[in-house]
Formats: sequence, structure tokens, C-alpha cells
Amino acid sequence: MEPVHEEARKRAERYLAECKEYTHDWEREKLIGDWTTKRAEAENVVGDFKRRAGEIAGKRLLDIGCGNGTFMAAFARAGASVSGLEVNPTLVDIAKETLREDGASGEPVLYDGTTFPFPDNSFDHAFSVSVLEHVSDPKQVLHEAARVLKPGGTFYLAFPNKWHPLETHTGVLFLSFLPRDIARFLLRTFWRRNSIDELNLHFLSFWTLKRLLRGISLHVLPEYGAKTGFRGFVKRTLGSLDIHFSAILGTVMVILEKRS
Repeated sequence: MEPVHEEARKRAERYLAECKEYTHDWEREKLIGDWTTKRAEAENVVGDFKRRAGEIAGKRLLDIGCGNGTFMAAFARAGASVSGLEVNPTLVDIAKETLREDGASGEPVLYDGTTFPFPDNSFDHAFSVSVLEHVSDPKQVLHEAARVLKPGGTFYLAFPNKWHPLETHTGVLFLSFLPRDIARFLLRTFWRRNSIDELNLHFLSFWTLKRLLRGISLHVLPEYGAKTGFRGFVKRTLGSLDIHFSAILGTVMVILEKRS
């Protein structure tokens, strides 16, 4: 195993030992696997961010739910001034270690999960991947993101689509199609798993996001670029109905912009 993967695995195992979540073996191994490949994924995500959300060199960027700090480090290497938010003190410590070992500057901050500890109009960009589905009050997170973004600032947001057949965190087919309480009951009864509560897991879709954004000064940017004519046609057709193309994908992945 490569040294960087081995170190990532050790940190993942440390987090699992201290956080008392992910008690099911499948979920634990999935998290460890995700951490070992996250550095390469982060480089790709930074490239995607720059193409879709704007230049980051010399810009202030907030990573909401910064986890182990791998994305923070990648954005810092690309020239951004990065701050991160986390509710878990172990993850804040690990993020600081990741940044230090990468030689990257950044500020992981522990917060209460409600109010971002930054002034209004502080950041040019915000970023959050696979976090919103673990939040009890996602509207508050979106409200706070809008508050700390500068007018015209962008927010790169991604989360698993509840209408994707395979639920991402548990690996259980069609689980996310069900109401949350029923999904919890079935997991506990038939799979002997408490994943809904342990992971504070919620099931979201593009239409959920649209409802959450009501009254918040963020809007979904239309995106029509495509490698093939057919994909471009699908994107334009959905866009004419005010539907982002990722609404039909496994991951809802949108760019939000703060209204000036």
C-alpha cells in the first residue's frame, strides 16, 4: 500500500475509534476506502470547481464540513485562502494534521453546527460535498452559506440523490425511496443496523434543494456544456423546465450563486 494511502487509512481508523459512528462493517470499510482515494479525487474536484464555479487563486473559500482536510489542502495548493468548518473535534484535529503534512495553509474551525463563525460577505466561494445529507437543519446551512458569501459568490454543492436506486451510505437498494422513519425501522429490523441515527442520515433530491432555497439569496446556475450533442440536448431540455441535469444523476451536483 502506498504511504499516503496507509496514512489515510490510519487516520480513518482513528476517527472511527473515537467517533463511535459507522458501527456496521460495510459502512466502516467504505469510509476507509473513501479516505484512501480522496486525495486523487480532490485534485479532480478542484479542476471541476474551477471550470464550473470560477477561479480560486487568491480567493477566499469556505469548506463546509471539511472532514479530514483533504479538499482543503487541494484548494490551498491551487492558491485559495481556505477555511473549513466541522462539528467533530477529532476531524478538526485530523484536518490540521493533513494540512500540515501537505505543507498547505488553512484554518479548520470547530463550530456548533448552526451559526458559521464568520462575518457577512466574507468569502468568494463555498464548497460542500456529501455533507448536507448529514445535517439536521439543511436550510440553516444554506442560509449561513448565503450570509457569509459575497454578492456574486458561488457555492459548489453536492449530495447523494435520494432517487438513485443504491443508497450511498448503506449500500441498500431503494432505501432512500422510503420515508426516513420507515427506512430506519427496516434497517433496524431486517439489517440490524442503526445507520439512520448514527450518521444522521437524510434523503435529499434536487427538488428538496429547490424547496430549501426558498427565501434564501442563492439560486442554481444553469449549466449546458456537454461532450455530446445528445447530452447537451438533455441538459437544455431539462433547463427549460428549470431542472438542473444532475437531478437525474446519482449525485445532485450544482453551482449556487448569491444574488447581488
